[in-house]
Amino acid sequence: GSAEQSEQVPMPPTVRDAIAERVARLPYNLRDLLATVAVSASGCRATLLSHVHGISRLQAAFRGDALVERMLLAEDGGVYRCAHPVIGDVVRDGLSVPRRRETHRAIALSLEAAAAPAEYGEIAGEIARHAARGGERGLAYRAALRACDEAVRRYAFEEALSWLDLAAGVAEAGTEADTVNRRTADVLGVAGWTDPPRPSKRPGTPARGIAQIDLDLEEA
Repeated sequence: GSAEQSEQVPMPPTVRDAIAERVARLPYNLRDLLATVAVSASGCRATLLSHVHGISRLQAAFRGDALVERMLLAEDGGVYRCAHPVIGDVVRDGLSVPRRRETHRAIALSLEAAAAPAEYGEIAGEIARHAARGGERGLAYRAALRACDEAVRRYAFEEALSWLDLAAGVAEAGTEADTVNRRTADVLGVAGWTDPPRPSKRPGTPARGIAQIDLDLEEA
């Protein structure tokens, strides 16, 4: 299971089976959209869903609202999320490894395409996470460095190091790896640390939310 699954309260198999049955009965276009929202974890706006699925924002909102009516999604402030964590868990479990990978990739590319320049920094971390899970190595590297910059700007140095962890994991040997090492030294210097904080003191930082199973999906 994923990091998301491990944090959830165990549910009776009958509950999970009932959810899976409800999802299986959905029309394909609704099931397809539900899968994207489940994989996104943090939720999707109609703009993102329109990019991922190649439909209008109106059609994306229509399908999202149809899933809200079926109590599979909830909508708050224009963001659609799974109505309960277990729903997201069941939907993700029902996806094949390639389907999960390609959905992460589509979300990353769509977030990048839809982002206004002024807001890119705010969503760079989300782009980096999905790109890493979706096999978009170059995008994951670039977005992780941008997310690091944003974290440093907010004096969130542990978070900045977590993004550099992600960048290091996808960097190519040579210039990219050297850049990550140099940026790591810079962050440690600005933070006044001579060594990185112990990993045990850095739980829950954004990049560390990526389970190894998501980076090595073929082993799932």
